[in-house]
Amino acid sequence: MRQRSDAPGEAVVGIDAQGAACSAAAPATQTRARDTVAGRFFRRAFGIFIIFAVLLTAVLIGETLWVAKENLKGELAIYQRTFEKSIAAALWSLDPEKLDSIVDGIVEIPDIEGVRIVDPHSGKVIAQAGAFVILGQGGPHPLAHRFDVIHEDGYGRELVGRAEFQSSLTQLMRRTQRQILLIVVLACLKTLAFWWIFRWVGRRLLGAPLTEIARAIRAAALPGRLQLSGSTEKAIADTELALLRDAYDSLAERTRQAQDDLARANAELDLRVRERTRELQEANRKLEELAHTDSLTGLANRREFLSAAEQAIGRARRGDRPLALIVCDIDKFKQVNDVHGHMVGDRVIRHVAEHLFNAVRHIDLVARLGGDEFVVLLPDIGLDEARVVAERIRDVLAASPLEIAAGVTVRASVSLGIAALEPEDERLEELFLRADRALYAAKAGGRNRAIDHSRLPDAP
Repeated sequence: MRQRSDAPGEAVVGIDAQGAACSAAAPATQTRARDTVAGRFFRRAFGIFIIFAVLLTAVLIGETLWVAKENLKGELAIYQRTFEKSIAAALWSLDPEKLDSIVDGIVEIPDIEGVRIVDPHSGKVIAQAGAFVILGQGGPHPLAHRFDVIHEDGYGRELVGRAEFQSSLTQLMRRTQRQILLIVVLACLKTLAFWWIFRWVGRRLLGAPLTEIARAIRAAALPGRLQLSGSTEKAIADTELALLRDAYDSLAERTRQAQDDLARANAELDLRVRERTRELQEANRKLEELAHTDSLTGLANRREFLSAAEQAIGRARRGDRPLALIVCDIDKFKQVNDVHGHMVGDRVIRHVAEHLFNAVRHIDLVARLGGDEFVVLLPDIGLDEARVVAERIRDVLAASPLEIAAGVTVRASVSLGIAALEPEDERLEELFLRADRALYAAKAGGRNRAIDHSRLPDAP
Protein backbone atom coordinates (compact mmCIF):
# COMPACT_ATOMS: atom_id res chain seq x y z
CA MET A 1 0.00 0.00 0.00
CA ARG A 2 0.96 3.62 -0.41
CA GLN A 3 1.33 6.38 2.20
CA ARG A 4 0.98 10.01 1.28
CA SER A 5 2.06 13.05 3.29
CA ASP A 6 -0.36 15.91 3.61
CA ALA A 7 2.50 18.32 4.19
CA PRO A 8 2.83 20.83 1.30
CA GLY A 9 5.66 20.05 -1.13
CA GLU A 10 6.41 16.63 0.35
CA ALA A 11 5.23 13.29 -1.10
CA VAL A 12 6.86 10.01 -0.15
CA VAL A 13 5.94 6.62 -1.62
CA GLY A 14 7.27 3.34 -0.19
CA ILE A 15 6.34 -0.30 -0.94
CA ASP A 16 8.03 -3.20 0.79
CA ALA A 17 8.10 -6.87 -0.37
CA GLN A 18 4.84 -7.63 1.44
CA GLY A 19 3.10 -4.48 0.25
CA ALA A 20 3.43 -2.74 3.62
CA ALA A 21 3.82 1.02 3.50
CA CYS A 22 7.02 2.66 4.67
CA SER A 23 8.47 6.15 4.59
CA ALA A 24 12.05 7.40 4.51
CA ALA A 25 11.07 10.49 6.46
CA ALA A 26 8.06 10.42 8.79
CA PRO A 27 5.37 12.76 7.41
CA ALA A 28 3.24 14.85 9.66
CA THR A 29 0.02 13.12 8.58
CA GLN A 30 -0.36 9.71 6.84
CA THR A 31 -3.35 7.95 5.26
CA ARG A 32 -3.59 4.26 4.19
CA ALA A 33 -3.90 3.62 0.45
CA ARG A 34 -7.04 1.77 -0.62
CA ASP A 35 -5.16 -0.46 -3.08
CA THR A 36 -1.67 -1.73 -3.97
CA VAL A 37 0.12 -1.66 -7.31
CA ALA A 38 0.75 -5.40 -7.03
CA GLY A 39 -2.93 -6.11 -6.34
CA ARG A 40 -4.14 -3.93 -9.20
CA PHE A 41 -1.58 -5.49 -11.55
CA PHE A 42 -2.66 -8.97 -10.48
CA ARG A 43 -6.37 -8.33 -11.05
CA ARG A 44 -6.01 -6.63 -14.39
CA ALA A 45 -3.32 -8.89 -15.83
CA PHE A 46 -4.95 -12.08 -14.61
CA GLY A 47 -8.37 -10.92 -15.85
CA ILE A 48 -6.93 -10.34 -19.32
CA PHE A 49 -5.19 -13.71 -19.18
CA ILE A 50 -8.45 -15.48 -18.27
CA ILE A 51 -10.18 -13.96 -21.32
CA PHE A 52 -7.26 -14.87 -23.55
CA ALA A 53 -7.03 -18.41 -22.13
CA VAL A 54 -10.74 -19.01 -22.70
CA LEU A 55 -10.52 -17.76 -26.28
CA LEU A 56 -7.34 -19.74 -26.97
CA THR A 57 -8.84 -22.92 -25.52
CA ALA A 58 -11.94 -22.47 -27.65
CA VAL A 59 -9.76 -21.95 -30.74
CA LEU A 60 -7.68 -25.06 -29.96
CA ILE A 61 -10.79 -27.16 -29.42
CA GLY A 62 -12.31 -25.83 -32.66
CA GLU A 63 -9.08 -26.48 -34.56
CA THR A 64 -8.89 -30.01 -33.12
CA LEU A 65 -12.46 -30.73 -34.21
CA TRP A 66 -11.82 -29.24 -37.66
CA VAL A 67 -8.64 -31.29 -38.20
CA ALA A 68 -10.40 -34.45 -37.00
CA LYS A 69 -13.30 -33.70 -39.34
CA GLU A 70 -11.00 -33.22 -42.32
CA ASN A 71 -9.06 -36.37 -41.44
CA LEU A 72 -12.31 -38.32 -41.14
CA LYS A 73 -13.52 -37.04 -44.51
CA GLY A 74 -10.13 -37.92 -45.99
CA GLU A 75 -10.47 -41.46 -44.67
CA LEU A 76 -13.93 -41.67 -46.22
CA ALA A 77 -12.29 -40.75 -49.53
CA ILE A 78 -9.77 -43.56 -48.99
CA TYR A 79 -12.66 -45.97 -48.43
CA GLN A 80 -14.00 -44.79 -51.80
CA ARG A 81 -10.83 -46.06 -53.52
CA THR A 82 -11.16 -49.32 -51.60
CA PHE A 83 -14.77 -50.10 -52.53
CA GLU A 84 -15.60 -48.16 -55.71
CA LYS A 85 -14.42 -50.90 -58.09
CA SER A 86 -16.43 -53.62 -56.37
CA ILE A 87 -19.49 -51.34 -56.20
CA ALA A 88 -19.10 -50.47 -59.89
CA ALA A 89 -18.79 -54.16 -60.77
CA ALA A 90 -21.92 -55.05 -58.79
CA LEU A 91 -23.92 -52.20 -60.36
CA TRP A 92 -22.67 -53.04 -63.83
CA SER A 93 -23.50 -56.73 -63.48
CA LEU A 94 -26.90 -55.87 -61.92
CA ASP A 95 -26.18 -58.07 -58.92
CA PRO A 96 -28.30 -56.67 -56.02
CA GLU A 97 -27.21 -59.43 -53.63
CA LYS A 98 -23.56 -58.65 -54.15
CA LEU A 99 -24.26 -54.91 -53.86
CA ASP A 100 -26.18 -55.41 -50.59
CA SER A 101 -23.33 -57.56 -49.27
CA ILE A 102 -20.79 -54.84 -50.12
CA VAL A 103 -22.93 -52.10 -48.53
CA ASP A 104 -23.48 -54.19 -45.38
CA GLY A 105 -19.74 -54.79 -45.17
CA ILE A 106 -18.96 -51.08 -45.52
CA VAL A 107 -21.17 -50.05 -42.59
CA GLU A 108 -19.28 -52.54 -40.43
CA ILE A 109 -16.33 -50.13 -40.63
CA PRO A 110 -16.32 -48.11 -37.36
CA ASP A 111 -15.83 -44.77 -39.13
CA ILE A 112 -18.85 -45.24 -41.43
CA GLU A 113 -22.34 -44.84 -39.98
CA GLY A 114 -24.38 -44.99 -43.18
CA VAL A 115 -24.05 -45.82 -46.87
CA ARG A 116 -26.38 -45.00 -49.73
CA ILE A 117 -26.10 -45.72 -53.45
CA VAL A 118 -28.51 -44.03 -55.84
CA ASP A 119 -29.22 -44.18 -59.55
CA PRO A 120 -27.31 -41.31 -61.25
CA HIS A 121 -30.20 -40.48 -63.56
CA SER A 122 -33.38 -40.92 -61.56
CA GLY A 123 -31.96 -40.40 -58.08
CA LYS A 124 -33.70 -43.56 -56.90
CA VAL A 125 -32.03 -45.34 -53.97
CA ILE A 126 -30.47 -48.61 -55.15
CA ALA A 127 -28.93 -49.71 -51.85
CA GLN A 128 -28.77 -48.23 -48.36
CA ALA A 129 -27.46 -49.43 -45.02
CA GLY A 130 -26.69 -48.07 -41.58
CA ALA A 131 -27.91 -44.89 -39.91
CA PHE A 132 -28.06 -42.74 -43.06
CA VAL A 133 -29.06 -39.13 -42.31
CA ILE A 134 -30.74 -36.81 -44.83
CA LEU A 135 -30.61 -33.13 -43.82
CA GLY A 136 -33.87 -31.25 -43.82
CA GLN A 137 -32.66 -28.50 -46.19
CA GLY A 138 -31.17 -31.01 -48.60
CA GLY A 139 -27.66 -29.64 -48.14
CA PRO A 140 -24.49 -31.73 -47.98
CA HIS A 141 -23.88 -33.68 -44.81
CA PRO A 142 -20.85 -32.17 -42.99
CA LEU A 143 -19.36 -35.62 -42.33
CA ALA A 144 -20.08 -37.30 -45.65
CA HIS A 145 -18.19 -38.17 -48.79
CA ARG A 146 -20.02 -38.37 -52.10
CA PHE A 147 -18.58 -39.74 -55.32
CA ASP A 148 -19.61 -40.97 -58.73
CA VAL A 149 -19.35 -44.71 -59.35
CA ILE A 150 -17.65 -45.22 -62.73
CA HIS A 151 -17.40 -48.57 -64.44
CA GLU A 152 -14.35 -48.97 -66.67
CA ASP A 153 -13.61 -51.68 -69.20
CA GLY A 154 -11.92 -52.03 -72.53
CA TYR A 155 -14.76 -50.15 -74.19
CA GLY A 156 -14.78 -46.98 -72.12
CA ARG A 157 -16.15 -45.44 -68.91
CA GLU A 158 -19.77 -45.29 -67.83
CA LEU A 159 -21.46 -43.62 -64.85
CA VAL A 160 -23.44 -46.38 -63.13
CA GLY A 161 -24.33 -44.79 -59.79
CA ARG A 162 -23.63 -42.24 -57.09
CA ALA A 163 -22.52 -43.28 -53.63
CA GLU A 164 -22.32 -41.50 -50.29
CA PHE A 165 -20.45 -42.60 -47.16
CA GLN A 166 -21.57 -40.88 -43.93
CA SER A 167 -19.91 -40.64 -40.56
CA SER A 168 -21.35 -38.92 -37.48
CA LEU A 169 -20.58 -36.45 -34.72
CA THR A 170 -20.29 -39.43 -32.38
CA GLN A 171 -17.34 -40.75 -34.38
CA LEU A 172 -15.81 -37.25 -34.48
CA MET A 173 -16.12 -36.85 -30.70
CA ARG A 174 -14.77 -40.36 -30.13
CA ARG A 175 -11.66 -39.37 -32.07
CA THR A 176 -11.15 -36.04 -30.34
CA GLN A 177 -12.34 -36.59 -26.79
CA ARG A 178 -8.83 -37.29 -25.48
CA GLN A 179 -7.33 -34.24 -27.24
CA ILE A 180 -10.14 -31.98 -26.02
CA LEU A 181 -9.81 -33.30 -22.48
CA LEU A 182 -6.06 -32.73 -22.64
CA ILE A 183 -6.55 -29.17 -23.92
CA VAL A 184 -9.00 -28.37 -21.12
CA VAL A 185 -6.77 -29.93 -18.45
CA LEU A 186 -3.72 -28.06 -19.74
CA ALA A 187 -5.70 -24.82 -19.85
CA CYS A 188 -6.71 -25.28 -16.20
CA LEU A 189 -3.14 -26.12 -15.22
CA LYS A 190 -1.82 -23.08 -17.09
CA THR A 191 -4.44 -20.91 -15.41
CA LEU A 192 -3.43 -22.14 -11.97
CA ALA A 193 0.25 -21.74 -12.81
CA PHE A 194 -0.22 -18.19 -14.07
CA TRP A 195 -2.39 -17.31 -11.08
CA TRP A 196 0.48 -18.23 -8.81
CA ILE A 197 3.05 -16.50 -11.09
CA PHE A 198 1.07 -13.26 -11.24
CA ARG A 199 0.72 -13.10 -7.49
CA TRP A 200 4.39 -13.92 -7.00
CA VAL A 201 5.46 -11.32 -9.56
CA GLY A 202 3.18 -8.72 -8.00
CA ARG A 203 4.25 -9.33 -4.40
CA ARG A 204 7.85 -10.45 -4.73
CA LEU A 205 9.26 -9.15 -7.98
CA LEU A 206 7.23 -5.97 -8.46
CA GLY A 207 6.92 -4.62 -4.92
CA ALA A 208 10.58 -4.71 -3.92
CA PRO A 209 11.96 -3.03 -7.10
CA LEU A 210 9.32 -0.30 -6.89
CA THR A 211 10.34 0.32 -3.26
CA GLU A 212 13.93 0.84 -4.35
CA ILE A 213 12.82 3.13 -7.18
CA ALA A 214 10.65 5.12 -4.75
CA ARG A 215 13.58 5.50 -2.36
CA ALA A 216 15.78 6.74 -5.18
CA ILE A 217 13.11 9.28 -6.14
CA ARG A 218 12.79 10.45 -2.54
CA ALA A 219 16.55 10.93 -2.35
CA ALA A 220 16.58 13.09 -5.47
CA ALA A 221 16.78 16.85 -5.19
CA LEU A 222 13.66 17.36 -7.23
CA PRO A 223 11.28 14.38 -6.75
CA GLY A 224 8.91 13.76 -9.65
CA ARG A 225 6.88 11.13 -11.43
CA LEU A 226 8.62 8.03 -12.67
CA GLN A 227 8.80 8.03 -16.43
CA LEU A 228 9.39 4.86 -18.49
CA SER A 229 12.07 6.45 -20.56
CA GLY A 230 15.83 6.35 -20.90
CA SER A 231 16.30 7.82 -17.43
CA THR A 232 14.03 5.08 -16.05
CA GLU A 233 16.17 2.40 -17.70
CA LYS A 234 19.21 3.95 -16.00
CA ALA A 235 17.38 4.03 -12.69
CA ILE A 236 16.52 0.28 -12.80
CA ALA A 237 19.92 -0.83 -14.08
CA ASP A 238 21.39 -3.64 -11.96
CA THR A 239 18.12 -4.07 -10.07
CA GLU A 240 15.60 -6.94 -9.93
CA LEU A 241 13.53 -5.32 -12.71
CA ALA A 242 16.57 -5.41 -14.99
CA LEU A 243 17.18 -9.02 -14.00
CA LEU A 244 13.54 -9.80 -14.81
CA ARG A 245 13.92 -8.10 -18.17
CA ASP A 246 17.09 -10.07 -18.88
CA ALA A 247 15.42 -13.29 -17.74
CA TYR A 248 12.51 -12.62 -20.05
CA ASP A 249 14.85 -11.97 -22.97
CA SER A 250 16.65 -15.21 -22.19
CA LEU A 251 13.36 -17.05 -21.89
CA ALA A 252 12.20 -15.61 -25.22
CA GLU A 253 15.43 -16.72 -26.86
CA ARG A 254 15.09 -20.22 -25.44
CA THR A 255 11.46 -20.30 -26.57
CA ARG A 256 12.44 -19.31 -30.10
CA GLN A 257 15.15 -21.94 -30.07
CA ALA A 258 12.69 -24.52 -28.80
CA GLN A 259 10.22 -23.52 -31.54
CA ASP A 260 12.93 -23.89 -34.17
CA ASP A 261 13.85 -27.30 -32.79
CA LEU A 262 10.17 -28.28 -32.70
CA ALA A 263 9.67 -27.09 -36.29
CA ARG A 264 12.65 -29.15 -37.43
CA ALA A 265 11.37 -32.17 -35.51
CA ASN A 266 7.90 -31.74 -37.03
CA ALA A 267 9.40 -31.48 -40.52
CA GLU A 268 11.43 -34.65 -39.98
CA LEU A 269 8.35 -36.41 -38.57
CA ASP A 270 6.24 -35.26 -41.52
CA LEU A 271 8.89 -36.57 -43.92
CA ARG A 272 8.96 -39.95 -42.17
CA VAL A 273 5.17 -40.09 -42.21
CA ARG A 274 5.10 -39.38 -45.95
CA GLU A 275 7.75 -42.05 -46.54
CA ARG A 276 5.80 -44.59 -44.48
CA THR A 277 2.62 -43.62 -46.31
CA ARG A 278 4.27 -44.18 -49.67
CA GLU A 279 5.61 -47.53 -48.48
CA LEU A 280 2.14 -48.52 -47.26
CA GLN A 281 0.53 -47.47 -50.55
CA GLU A 282 3.12 -49.45 -52.50
CA ALA A 283 2.54 -52.48 -50.29
CA ASN A 284 -1.22 -52.17 -50.79
CA ARG A 285 -0.71 -51.90 -54.55
CA LYS A 286 1.39 -55.06 -54.55
CA LEU A 287 -1.16 -56.88 -52.40
CA GLU A 288 -3.93 -55.82 -54.78
CA GLU A 289 -1.87 -57.06 -57.72
CA LEU A 290 -1.16 -60.37 -56.00
CA ALA A 291 -4.85 -60.80 -55.25
CA HIS A 292 -5.67 -60.79 -59.00
CA THR A 293 -2.49 -62.19 -60.58
CA ASP A 294 -0.97 -65.66 -60.73
CA SER A 295 2.48 -65.37 -59.14
CA LEU A 296 4.15 -67.98 -61.39
CA THR A 297 3.00 -66.79 -64.82
CA GLY A 298 1.86 -63.21 -64.32
CA LEU A 299 -1.50 -64.10 -65.87
CA ALA A 300 -4.86 -63.45 -64.26
CA ASN A 301 -5.70 -65.93 -61.51
CA ARG A 302 -8.93 -67.83 -60.91
CA ARG A 303 -10.46 -65.01 -58.86
CA GLU A 304 -9.78 -62.40 -61.56
CA PHE A 305 -11.02 -64.73 -64.29
CA LEU A 306 -14.33 -65.43 -62.54
CA SER A 307 -14.95 -61.73 -61.99
CA ALA A 308 -13.97 -60.71 -65.54
CA ALA A 309 -15.94 -63.59 -67.10
CA GLU A 310 -19.15 -62.65 -65.31
CA GLN A 311 -18.76 -59.06 -66.52
CA ALA A 312 -17.99 -60.20 -70.08
CA ILE A 313 -21.07 -62.44 -70.12
CA GLY A 314 -23.17 -59.52 -68.91
CA ARG A 315 -21.84 -57.27 -71.69
CA ALA A 316 -22.38 -59.98 -74.31
CA ARG A 317 -25.99 -60.45 -73.23
CA ARG A 318 -26.75 -56.72 -73.14
CA GLY A 319 -25.20 -56.15 -76.56
CA ASP A 320 -26.32 -59.45 -78.10
CA ARG A 321 -22.70 -60.19 -78.96
CA PRO A 322 -20.90 -63.56 -79.22
CA LEU A 323 -18.50 -64.89 -76.59
CA ALA A 324 -16.31 -67.97 -76.61
CA LEU A 325 -14.27 -69.83 -74.00
CA ILE A 326 -11.25 -72.09 -74.48
CA VAL A 327 -10.14 -74.43 -71.68
CA CYS A 328 -6.76 -76.14 -72.11
CA ASP A 329 -4.46 -78.50 -70.22
CA ILE A 330 -0.78 -79.26 -70.80
CA ASP A 331 -0.48 -82.80 -72.15
CA LYS A 332 1.30 -85.31 -69.90
CA PHE A 333 2.39 -82.60 -67.50
CA LYS A 334 2.75 -85.05 -64.60
CA GLN A 335 5.27 -86.98 -66.69
CA VAL A 336 7.29 -83.77 -67.17
CA ASN A 337 7.40 -83.24 -63.40
CA ASP A 338 8.29 -86.88 -62.73
CA VAL A 339 11.09 -86.99 -65.31
CA HIS A 340 12.56 -83.48 -65.13
CA GLY A 341 11.45 -82.19 -61.73
CA HIS A 342 9.12 -79.44 -60.58
CA MET A 343 11.46 -76.57 -61.51
CA VAL A 344 11.34 -77.66 -65.14
CA GLY A 345 7.59 -78.12 -64.73
CA ASP A 346 7.32 -74.48 -63.63
CA ARG A 347 9.33 -73.42 -66.70
CA VAL A 348 6.97 -75.41 -68.93
CA ILE A 349 3.96 -73.67 -67.32
CA ARG A 350 5.52 -70.25 -67.90
CA HIS A 351 6.41 -71.27 -71.47
CA VAL A 352 2.82 -72.27 -72.24
CA ALA A 353 1.46 -69.14 -70.52
CA GLU A 354 3.70 -66.87 -72.60
CA HIS A 355 2.63 -68.47 -75.88
CA LEU A 356 -1.04 -68.39 -74.89
CA PHE A 357 -0.79 -64.70 -74.08
CA ASN A 358 1.02 -63.86 -77.33
CA ALA A 359 -1.39 -65.90 -79.49
CA VAL A 360 -4.54 -63.90 -78.66
CA ARG A 361 -5.74 -60.31 -78.86
CA HIS A 362 -5.07 -57.71 -76.19
CA ILE A 363 -8.77 -57.63 -75.27
CA ASP A 364 -8.85 -61.39 -74.68
CA LEU A 365 -8.33 -62.68 -71.15
CA VAL A 366 -5.80 -65.47 -70.51
CA ALA A 367 -5.87 -66.90 -66.98
CA ARG A 368 -4.31 -69.78 -65.08
CA LEU A 369 -6.90 -71.62 -63.04
CA GLY A 370 -4.32 -73.74 -61.23
CA GLY A 371 -1.78 -76.45 -61.92
CA ASP A 372 -1.49 -76.93 -65.69
CA GLU A 373 -5.01 -75.70 -66.49
CA PHE A 374 -5.53 -72.46 -68.45
CA VAL A 375 -8.53 -70.63 -69.87
CA VAL A 376 -8.86 -68.10 -72.69
CA LEU A 377 -11.94 -65.82 -72.75
CA LEU A 378 -12.70 -64.45 -76.23
CA PRO A 379 -15.19 -61.53 -76.34
CA ASP A 380 -16.99 -60.84 -79.65
CA ILE A 381 -15.84 -64.18 -81.13
CA GLY A 382 -18.11 -67.00 -82.23
CA LEU A 383 -17.48 -70.72 -82.21
CA ASP A 384 -15.87 -70.90 -85.66
CA GLU A 385 -13.42 -68.09 -84.93
CA ALA A 386 -12.64 -69.58 -81.52
CA ARG A 387 -11.80 -72.88 -83.21
CA VAL A 388 -9.27 -71.00 -85.41
CA VAL A 389 -7.73 -69.37 -82.34
CA ALA A 390 -7.44 -72.73 -80.58
CA GLU A 391 -5.75 -74.33 -83.57
CA ARG A 392 -3.34 -71.42 -83.77
CA ILE A 393 -2.44 -71.87 -80.10
CA ARG A 394 -1.94 -75.59 -80.56
CA ASP A 395 0.23 -75.12 -83.67
CA VAL A 396 2.38 -72.41 -82.06
CA LEU A 397 3.11 -74.54 -79.00
CA ALA A 398 3.73 -77.66 -81.07
CA ALA A 399 6.30 -75.72 -83.12
CA SER A 400 8.03 -74.12 -80.08
CA PRO A 401 9.92 -76.67 -77.99
CA LEU A 402 11.38 -75.48 -74.69
CA GLU A 403 15.12 -75.93 -74.22
CA ILE A 404 15.75 -76.96 -70.63
CA ALA A 405 19.47 -77.70 -70.99
CA ALA A 406 22.12 -77.77 -73.68
CA GLY A 407 20.70 -80.00 -76.39
CA VAL A 408 17.75 -81.08 -74.22
CA THR A 409 14.26 -79.83 -75.15
CA VAL A 410 10.76 -80.46 -73.94
CA ARG A 411 7.92 -80.24 -76.46
CA ALA A 412 4.88 -78.93 -74.58
CA SER A 413 1.59 -79.60 -76.33
CA VAL A 414 -1.90 -78.78 -75.11
CA SER A 415 -5.39 -80.18 -75.46
CA LEU A 416 -8.13 -77.58 -75.88
CA GLY A 417 -11.87 -77.56 -75.36
CA ILE A 418 -13.99 -74.85 -76.99
CA ALA A 419 -17.49 -73.63 -76.20
CA ALA A 420 -19.54 -70.58 -77.15
CA LEU A 421 -22.08 -68.65 -75.09
CA GLU A 422 -25.61 -69.82 -75.83
CA PRO A 423 -28.87 -67.93 -75.23
CA GLU A 424 -30.03 -70.33 -72.53
CA ASP A 425 -26.83 -69.98 -70.49
CA GLU A 426 -27.63 -68.32 -67.17
CA ARG A 427 -24.28 -68.68 -65.46
CA LEU A 428 -20.59 -68.98 -66.29
CA GLU A 429 -20.62 -72.56 -64.99
CA GLU A 430 -22.74 -73.76 -67.91
CA LEU A 431 -20.37 -72.30 -70.51
CA PHE A 432 -17.35 -73.62 -68.62
CA LEU A 433 -18.87 -77.11 -68.29
CA ARG A 434 -19.34 -77.43 -72.05
CA ALA A 435 -15.77 -76.30 -72.74
CA ASP A 436 -14.49 -78.69 -70.06
CA ARG A 437 -16.38 -81.60 -71.62
CA ALA A 438 -14.82 -80.75 -74.99
CA LEU A 439 -11.39 -80.66 -73.29
CA TYR A 440 -11.87 -84.15 -71.89
CA ALA A 441 -12.92 -85.33 -75.35
CA ALA A 442 -9.71 -83.85 -76.82
CA LYS A 443 -7.59 -85.61 -74.19
CA ALA A 444 -9.45 -88.89 -74.69
CA GLY A 445 -8.98 -88.56 -78.46
CA GLY A 446 -5.20 -88.60 -78.23
CA ARG A 447 -4.28 -85.14 -76.86
CA ASN A 448 -2.64 -82.24 -78.76
CA ARG A 449 -5.90 -81.36 -80.42
CA ALA A 450 -8.74 -78.83 -80.15
CA ILE A 451 -12.39 -79.89 -80.05
CA ASP A 452 -15.42 -77.64 -79.77
CA HIS A 453 -18.51 -78.68 -77.84
CA SER A 454 -20.75 -78.72 -80.90
CA ARG A 455 -18.85 -81.72 -82.29
CA LEU A 456 -19.45 -83.94 -79.28
CA PRO A 457 -21.83 -86.86 -79.90
CA ASP A 458 -24.31 -85.70 -77.27
CA ALA A 459 -24.13 -82.00 -78.14
CA PRO A 460 -27.53 -80.34 -78.69
